[in-house]
Amino acid sequence: MRRCLLLLGVAAALCACGQRDVFNHASDATPHQRELERAFAICAGCHDTRADLGHRVGPNLHGVIGRRAGTAPGYAYSEAMRDSGIVWDARTLDAFLAWPQKQVPGTRMPNATSDPQRRRAVIEYLSAPPR
Repeated sequence: MRRCLLLLGVAAALCACGQRDVFNHASDATPHQRELERAFAICAGCHDTRADLGHRVGPNLHGVIGRRAGTAPGYAYSEAMRDSGIVWDARTLDAFLAWPQKQVPGTRMPNATSDPQRRRAVIEYLSAPPR
């Protein structure tokens, strides 16, 4: 029941935020790709990954791997994020997603992802070339 309520809440948030066609549900998507999309679905309430769209509540994550934290043009990052010195890779993203406030005290990122499998899937999703 809790899971259903959570999924309904995420769906409502996506609709309310105007999220359009976040995921490529083309028939050529593999089951693994769809699994990665599902892992990222909670993140999609605040973040987009499409290059042609701007920022949402959180910064656009297109090309985040290899980018220095707090530097995506046009997003008003917290001072803590801009000054963190982090360069995003699998290791730094994993630590940040597990406990954002510990990794960057003062970040505005409110959500932690305690499940290591989900973190790995989100990182793989963000690392994959755009479809």
